[in-house]
Amino acid sequence: MRWNDLFADLEAQLEFGQWEAVEQDAAEMTRGMWAELSLMDRLRGALGQQIRVVLLDGRVQSLVLRSVGPTWVGGIAESGAVLFSRDAILGVEGPLQRATVPSRPLQAGPSLASIYRALGRRREVLQVLGRHGEIVAEGTIDRVGKDHFDVAMHARDEFRRATSVRGMRVIPFEAVLLVRASPMGLNEL
Repeated sequence: MRWNDLFADLEAQLEFGQWEAVEQDAAEMTRGMWAELSLMDRLRGALGQQIRVVLLDGRVQSLVLRSVGPTWVGGIAESGAVLFSRDAILGVEGPLQRATVPSRPLQAGPSLASIYRALGRRREVLQVLGRHGEIVAEGTIDRVGKDHFDVAMHARDEFRRATSVRGMRVIPFEAVLLVRASPMGLNEL
């Protein structure tokens, strides 16, 4: 009888040891999967959710996440629609437990330049904030290059007309902290 107890105990230890090994393997696989995720993948998993983003100038921008591209984030804040690049993000608070990984690069969404071009085509009146939170330009995007865009500067509460344009400003993408819709502009990105 004692031998049976010994064998049962050894079997139980073996099963526990195997289960422990399976748990360790699963944990390692999970760590490996998380190691492959980008911030943008995790943000895609939170689409439609309220998040708080800490930006380079220290401001905390609360928004409902509406769009995530390969290098940019767009959403609706209390003040209206906002758009910023991944490089402007210092941290994110929100439900980022899930992730959505595009199966092909094109499914990640359009580039930041494409978004700026779309805003220009729609003649959206914008406010552009620089890396330190200062207003760099207010107006309408006229042209978009590979790494910069031109803003016809005019008041945010006016449409772009030759008589309302006070000047042009060329802004490099990397100088932009945040692009915000005018009060009469963008409702959704």
